[in-house]
Amino acid sequence: MVKRDDEIIARGYDQVADEYAALEPAEAPWPRLRRVRAFAADLPPGSRVLDVGCGNGLPATRELALSHEVTGVDISEQQIARARSNVPAATFVRGDVREVDLPVGAFDAIVALYLVDNIAREDYPALFRRFNQLLRPNGRLLLSAEPGEDPWQQYTWLGVPMFINTVPTEELMQRLEEAGLSVLSTELESQLEGGRPIQYAWIIAKRSRSPGSLGRAAHEGIENARDPASRAYPHPCAE
Repeated sequence: MVKRDDEIIARGYDQVADEYAALEPAEAPWPRLRRVRAFAADLPPGSRVLDVGCGNGLPATRELALSHEVTGVDISEQQIARARSNVPAATFVRGDVREVDLPVGAFDAIVALYLVDNIAREDYPALFRRFNQLLRPNGRLLLSAEPGEDPWQQYTWLGVPMFINTVPTEELMQRLEEAGLSVLSTELESQLEGGRPIQYAWIIAKRSRSPGSLGRAAHEGIENARDPASRAYPHPCAE
């Protein structure tokens, strides 16, 4: 992903901070808070958690910061400013997680919600190796992504230019495994965005000692991802 793409993405999220927050209807909350709570339930109090693509910090970063030492990273200046106000107990860094200065092997868990759709698929190997580098041995990752085949290009999203792509869940899981992150579970769930249902894959993985090999859990998850009933809705920007 070239620097110009990063700048367009950051500027886009700066411009639509209010509109993006309004996509989640109060009467039909997105599953992220429930899934973050379940993911963090087994973490000892005071665990170090990295929230990548933390946005304005609501609700995920705030929930994690109730019990853990949380660092949030986002490339949007406006989103980071809001996160600092919304979650004063957490530490926030503006920048690309692949480039900012973070302690290696220091995090018990990483949360990356709705992040990889704004990362070019060709950059997934470097991103996931970075996650592996930042996690402690057996540290865990919670990742969500919209399955699909949308190419990496500039779309119009919420009225602003935005670079987006989507990839099949099977490919995403393979990239994680190749980076030494063993997939433990994969589930598909829809959420309403501006009144429209969009399906996401929710993947839990852990830092493994034998990167590059697919485990049994990953194969089972891949078979689930092939279920025709779990096909993604078209990306809202691809029309």
